[in-house]
Amino acid sequence: MTPVRRILVIGLSNVGDAVLMSPVIERLSARYPQAHLTLFVGERAHALFMNDPRIHRLVLLEEFAGRLGRLRLARFAFKAHPDLLIDLRQTVLPFILRPWRTLRYFWPIPRAVRHMRDRHLWRLKTQDPNSSAQERDGSSIWLGPEDRGAAERLLARWHVDAKRRLVLICPGARSHIKRWSAEGFARLADRLIDEAQVEVVFTGEPDEASLVREILDTMHHQAHNAVGTTTIRQLAALITHCHLVITNDSASLHLACAVNVPVLALFGPTDPRKYGPTGVCDRVIQRRLFCVPCEQALCRFHHECMRFITADEVYRAAKEMLASR
Repeated sequence: MTPVRRILVIGLSNVGDAVLMSPVIERLSARYPQAHLTLFVGERAHALFMNDPRIHRLVLLEEFAGRLGRLRLARFAFKAHPDLLIDLRQTVLPFILRPWRTLRYFWPIPRAVRHMRDRHLWRLKTQDPNSSAQERDGSSIWLGPEDRGAAERLLARWHVDAKRRLVLICPGARSHIKRWSAEGFARLADRLIDEAQVEVVFTGEPDEASLVREILDTMHHQAHNAVGTTTIRQLAALITHCHLVITNDSASLHLACAVNVPVLALFGPTDPRKYGPTGVCDRVIQRRLFCVPCEQALCRFHHECMRFITADEVYRAAKEMLASR
């Protein structure tokens, strides 16, 4: 069998998708530690893999937009002459680079393989003949000393009591119909601080700052605000200090799973069998309605799938998860 010296991975674009793809990078790095790995990702996912020592060349897919860009991408891949090509986007590159092996890149994924993380690993298994079902995953996100140091400086600046448990709450999501109410998050955070005696940190993307500010202004107790203060990897490092992450269907959910921190996920229109948390101790709260999961961009009704989730039930689930640790 030809030794694998050069690996080319055609990756994904969004942050959440990139986190779900990260076990593929972890397994390839562990299986071929001496190989030169080139990864193509979208601009939003770039920060997750930047300066990652497992990746020797990181390339933005946006550099190859349009027809001319696709031709340049094919030329780039041909010159790279990879011994192993992992295509997670189902592009035309397998036709160009290795037409005699193209079928394996387009095998239909079995219906039993539902979660997106597992679907990416299934594609790895079909495209890499050396893949083994016996492999076990640890943390799939690489965190450097700068990332860990930034998280520790935040905790020191907030004067977080080391004796109190830390709960991270992510109230945002890229789609508004995936979001639970600001009032619900405020009531939940107040009860966690008052009754469970924990410290609460809110996080989110910069454009979610107004949402988090609304929650903080509604609360009766003080919580920490990490919105816009971390990179995606620094957020992952901060999550490693937490006892629990409470989140909508968002990238923070997948980050917490990637670093093996328990997740309490609030789901409405999306399917947790595809995008839910993957840890053995994780929980999902989702209303059993006839339209759930609809997986639509707009709600046909009145957003009952999220409105019917109560702060009391989320608090009870969070309290039980904290007690189990």
